Amino acid sequence: MKQQLNYTLWISFLFSTILIYLFFSSGEFSFILTLACGIQCFGFGLVFVTISITKETSGLSKSTFICCAQALLARLFSILTFEGYLPSDATGDYVYRLFEILSLIFCILTAFSIKNNKQELFQWYYFTPVMLIIAYYIHPGLNSHSFCDISWVFALYMESFAILPQIHLFTKREGIIEYHTSNFVITQALNKIICVIFWFYSYEELNRSADESTISVAPWLSGYFVMVAQMISIIITADFVYKYLQSWKQGIPLVMLPS
Repeated sequence: MKQQLNYTLWISFLFSTILIYLFFSSGEFSFILTLACGIQCFGFGLVFVTISITKETSGLSKSTFICCAQALLARLFSILTFEGYLPSDATGDYVYRLFEILSLIFCILTAFSIKNNKQELFQWYYFTPVMLIIAYYIHPGLNSHSFCDISWVFALYMESFAILPQIHLFTKREGIIEYHTSNFVITQALNKIICVIFWFYSYEELNRSADESTISVAPWLSGYFVMVAQMISIIITADFVYKYLQSWKQGIPLVMLPS
């Protein structure tokens, strides 16, 4: 039954994506950024709705959701005040921003619902200062506003490592991984894969985006850092994605064994 519900949710999301593309998109390549954002929002929403019904959060990493909330809030500072990092596709005006706002709401509410887990090795405060420092010294300048440029790239750096506490928690738990938890990780992985595809064709624009007012010490490296950060996230989730696809193919729940 749960497997059938899993299929239904993904088919519903796919259908909704097609409708958004047909009625709101101008058909530009940057639509895939809106798609990536929508997939991420779907993952956060799925988790929030599920735990609101079941009241079960034991398999979720609080640190992951705190990291994601910081990233989403930082990116909203950038995209709600400037348009430098918005998709040029028509969905960048409203749909993309709406997805980001909903993701933040779902993420914060979920983070407040998750209890602290002593099995978590990676805490959110391990990542925040490091990502802030990197973002301060290496960021692009599409907004021509240092604070909002730093906010945007901090969000991207932060998201790239945010899933690590959740992946590590899987290695400490034995048994079946709940569908909403596994789907959440998959949506984050899909988000990064799509973003890598977009930035593979666009990262040079980030390298050339800095102006004389930038405080970045190496703005010409921004595009490369963005690509590396996205790839790191994909690598972190690679093993889990493989196991997820295997369980999906066999029609059985995903089972993790403690390391």
